[in-house]
Formats: sequence, C-alpha cells, structure tokens
Amino acid sequence: MAVDDIERFRDRYSTSGDAAVLAAEADTLGTDYRANGYTTRAQADEIAEMLALGPGDLLLDVGAGCGWPGLYFATGSGCGVISLDPVIEGIRVAKERGEIDGLAGRSWTMIASADAIPLRPRTVDAVVQTDVLC
Repeated sequence: MAVDDIERFRDRYSTSGDAAVLAAEADTLGTDYRANGYTTRAQADEIAEMLALGPGDLLLDVGAGCGWPGLYFATGSGCGVISLDPVIEGIRVAKERGEIDGLAGRSWTMIASADAIPLRPRTVDAVVQTDVLC
C-alpha cells in the first residue's frame, strides 16, 4: 500500500466514529462497526452463510480496517478472527470493537500488508476480503 493510501485511510478511520458518519453507516449498510467500505449487513450475512464458520474455526479478514465484517462473523458464528490491515488507526478500532463484542480470546489484530501476510500456510480455515480493491 502506498504512503498516500495509508494517509487517506488514516483520515477515513479517524472520522469513522463521528455521529453523522455512524448514522449514515446505519442507514446505508445496516451496521455500526465504523465501516469504511460498501458491504451491507445483508451481503455480509450471505458471505457468512457461504463460509459456514463455527466454534473452533479461524477466519482471516484481510484489509479489515475497523473490523467489518470479520468481527461480525466471529460474533455470529463463534469462530475466531484475525483482523489484518496495514493502517494502525483502523486496527486500533478493530481491537476495541472486538473487546466490545466480547470476543476476548477469539479476536486478534495484525498490522500487515496483504502482500506479506505473516502467517504460516493452513493457519486459518477461511479468508475474507471485502471492500479492499474498490
């Protein structure tokens, strides 16, 4: 990710908790995850159904930003989730949201780029990447 892109996302993440932004997110996406993408709750529910995750599974959310939809999947399915993003401001929000959602021990964050994921092969059961290349 280019330095200009990281700066742009830092700015987006820093305002994603503003009341007006959260209200717009609730109206358009049906979420309150400080999402900065375009995946709706209905679309996330479809993806969750396809993934068929459950307790004991581990999901990798690449380009997680503030944690949507990976944390949502973990909350609904009982799986664990690793939220990976190169922008620390988004990962901080994802970490806080995981705690709010009661995912202690099932939610981890990583500051890393998708082109160099610091995990060994076969570490995770599923990978999701939403709103990354929009």
